[in-house]
Amino acid sequence: MSSAIFSNSWYRVALLKPRLRSQARVLRHSYRGERWHILQDRASGRFLRLNAAAYAVVAMFDGHLSLDEIWKFLIDRDGDQAPTQDEIVHLLTQLHHANVLLTDRPPDLEDMDERRTKVRLQKLKSYLANPLSLKIPLFDPDRLLTGIIAWTPRWLAVLFPWLWLGLVLSGVVQAGMHWEELTSDITARAFTMENMVLLWFVFPLLKAIHELGHGLAIKGFGGACHETGLMFLVLVPVPYIDASSTIAFADKRKRMLVGAAGMMAELAVASVAVWLWIEISPGLGRAMLHEVILLAGLTTLVFNINPLIRFDGYYILADALEIPGLGQKGNQYLGYWVKRYVLGIKESVPPHLTPGEAGWLGVYAVASFFYRMFVAVAIILLVAGNYFFVGVLLALWSAWGMLGQPLVRTVRYLLADNALEGRRWRAGSLVVLGVLAVVWVAVFVPVPEWSMTEGVLWMPEESRVRAPLGCFGAEVLRPPGTTVKEGEALLSCVDPELDARYEQLTQQRREVASRLELAATVDRLQGQIVALELWHVARQLVDIEARRQAMTMQSPHAGVFFMASPGDYPGRYLKRGDVLGYVLDPARFTLLVVVAQGDVDLVRHHTRLVELRSVDRIWELLPARIVREVPAATQELPSLALSLAGGGKIGLNPDSSEPKALAPLFQFELAFAGGEVPKALGNRIHVRFVHEEAPVAAQWYRGIRRLFLKKFAV
Repeated sequence: MSSAIFSNSWYRVALLKPRLRSQARVLRHSYRGERWHILQDRASGRFLRLNAAAYAVVAMFDGHLSLDEIWKFLIDRDGDQAPTQDEIVHLLTQLHHANVLLTDRPPDLEDMDERRTKVRLQKLKSYLANPLSLKIPLFDPDRLLTGIIAWTPRWLAVLFPWLWLGLVLSGVVQAGMHWEELTSDITARAFTMENMVLLWFVFPLLKAIHELGHGLAIKGFGGACHETGLMFLVLVPVPYIDASSTIAFADKRKRMLVGAAGMMAELAVASVAVWLWIEISPGLGRAMLHEVILLAGLTTLVFNINPLIRFDGYYILADALEIPGLGQKGNQYLGYWVKRYVLGIKESVPPHLTPGEAGWLGVYAVASFFYRMFVAVAIILLVAGNYFFVGVLLALWSAWGMLGQPLVRTVRYLLADNALEGRRWRAGSLVVLGVLAVVWVAVFVPVPEWSMTEGVLWMPEESRVRAPLGCFGAEVLRPPGTTVKEGEALLSCVDPELDARYEQLTQQRREVASRLELAATVDRLQGQIVALELWHVARQLVDIEARRQAMTMQSPHAGVFFMASPGDYPGRYLKRGDVLGYVLDPARFTLLVVVAQGDVDLVRHHTRLVELRSVDRIWELLPARIVREVPAATQELPSLALSLAGGGKIGLNPDSSEPKALAPLFQFELAFAGGEVPKALGNRIHVRFVHEEAPVAAQWYRGIRRLFLKKFAV
């Protein structure tokens, strides 16, 4: 309630005898145990929500009592709880703009035309205010939806929930059975040029079915839909339907079902697509069905069901919490909180809250704001990556709508609003000091900084048992799985040609030795030549003997000997350098880590601590240190476990025949600095490089700079 009982504008409206228009309909709703009344203009489909106090005034609008008589009656009846004159004037203004109010005065045709023009301009302004989501109305779908409902058998409507549930469950089961085939190498299949063209056609069709689900649910519950059209999301045409008539449904379960109907339709289509995808032969049709499955699942789980953006999940959450206008009410509550507790305006009137609403409103307002900012920035970067000029225009447009306009309204409020009269200097000082404090903290206060990446557990090179030269496997001297000591014989191999050469050189050495004995008694010069020949043969024998000894492969260090398929070893031809087995010692394990190009400088020069967490023991923190770095960038991955296909975070290049990362990476080798060492080779490890503390502004600057270098090379 306002502080002033009387209004300076009361004389203008006191003698009016108001009444509601004939097309106005009153609906009663219950929110969190409180009675609310919904005024609907059936001509335009617009709604106005009134609480019990406001409706007590509207209920007396009979066309015979003047506003002054109504107000005096309420004063006599309710005393201090009666509305003030300003509140009644404000209510009258709301009814006038909702086009549900008539008075005893003749209608002002010029005013009516002005109101129609204003409504059109407001719609146009709302469309232009969000450049990432433009709406173009096309036609009235009510007659089409009515015909579909009329031709639907009653028994089908009764069995529909069970049929839908059975269809979706069967689709989920089939998708689970073919999960590997559906998701294997998904980036290579989904983001090729051919599939992007398919997405352009499939996405609008899928969303048309989604919106049809909303419309049929509304008509099934007795509502009406009078507008459908196209909404351009990042220049992609997407059908939409006006579902505002669901506000008239008193049962919140019906409103929630209408909100969920679109997602239900998509899931049903995805289930049918799964069955067809299983049966159909490879080709264009199967590729299109694969896109339908991906889109229906992805958009439903990531976007439609997300309550932080105003899609289906938002309205379902608002109805579930029984907080109509959740986003708008949350912003109003935050505005009241700032005015009262920051600016010190004790007369600030809070929005009408029921018990338990305040916490939901505060959390939702903050979370939705930051999420909308994140989505807007992500979309702008996506567009700018392909169309730089368009992306810049979208960025400026969105920045003005999301930041510029609110900032201008805040400055106007601080400079001219009557509520700050007498405390304007204090409010302005608080705002300036608050901004300076935030800037000081951002620029001068160091905060922790770190880089996150992933690595794979690996063994050192000396742990591998390799073939010393080309030979044939002879014998496994130590069974795999046993503990061996350093220098212990593990495998042997033979080379018949090398053995024959050894025998040949042995006989040749005997022959040359005999010739040397003979030459020593006959010709001294000839003896020197034969001695040199004998030395050469002896050197060859030493070399061959060393190679024959190397054919008995020994353990490089103590550990457990492992070998794949030891039964196939005898008689198998081995190339020089082939890995035949491993001697594993967890104390010698290292960690191969890949670091993105944008973070490599921080990791190289500003890392003061390295922390590890294994994926199978995520609760255990392990210290580590950097041992070495591969100095050049590479797209080769040390293990596919780091790729998206293996559960990691690195996308693979779909245009490469071999598994390569999309962007260049730098490899670091880490050694465990103490504590228990993970023993599962090839296991993914989460790695955090803790850097020197730096102010938030410096961290943001580096992040934005890396982003612009990566996206636009500027």
